[in-house]
Amino acid sequence: MQSMIELQGGGAPKNSSLKGKETGFTLAEVLITIGIIGIVAALTFPSIIGYYQKKVLQEQFKVAYSMLSQLLLKSEVDLGGKAECYYWDVNPYGADVCAEYDARGGCKRYELADGSPLPSNYNGNMSECKVLLDNVLSNVQVIAKCENKAFEKGCIPEYEGIDTVQQVYDPDMTDDEAYAATAGCRNFRKDAILNDRTAYVFKNGIILIPYSNGASIFLVDINGKKGPNKWGYDLFTFLIKSNNFKPLKLSGGGCHAVEKGGVSTQKMIENIYSRK
Repeated sequence: MQSMIELQGGGAPKNSSLKGKETGFTLAEVLITIGIIGIVAALTFPSIIGYYQKKVLQEQFKVAYSMLSQLLLKSEVDLGGKAECYYWDVNPYGADVCAEYDARGGCKRYELADGSPLPSNYNGNMSECKVLLDNVLSNVQVIAKCENKAFEKGCIPEYEGIDTVQQVYDPDMTDDEAYAATAGCRNFRKDAILNDRTAYVFKNGIILIPYSNGASIFLVDINGKKGPNKWGYDLFTFLIKSNNFKPLKLSGGGCHAVEKGGVSTQKMIENIYSRK
């Protein structure tokens, strides 16, 4: 009978000493695993977030660039032709030189390299820039306009200027040296942007700051007051370029700055066409 019970499994199992024993991770192993995960996250999350923010800004730039380009094309229809408001694709007059400086070292008068006066259209044809600006603004929803003191009135956040950006790169540069270095772009110095320029806020959040009512260059914040509000991130300058035969087009360059880690306007435009 005993042997029958054992054959039927009624006897004690041979490994009965292991009965009830559980296996698993120790507390130390769990803590080590969590620590490793934390280290990996700390190393990878900033790059993931940075990549995402870069892509968001690229898409916002693309939207702003496309909108402004379409507005230029529409202006040619509305005005019955191309407005005389553009910088030359290639300047036909050659280089200019400073002929007279002010007390702080900024150039107050330029002339051609041979000493002759600059032609009235040295930079391009600008006689209809006010007409073009008015047409562009008539085709967008402008929800706010600050003719001066734009920062104080709340139209714009506090931007750096081309002068103060240069001083960040060269901390030894004095205010007078920064003033002299940016003589040809005085309207985009920090004080001018915050206090003297007219800012237009569009319904979609884009902010446009023309260099003046009579110039085909303007500063654009592609996402408005949202950060980072830095040159080369969400703040860019655009030129309108053409010649006597080509339609108006947006271009980078001209009174622009790029803060550390940013990208130039022209590079952003090239990225659009290369699908980067």
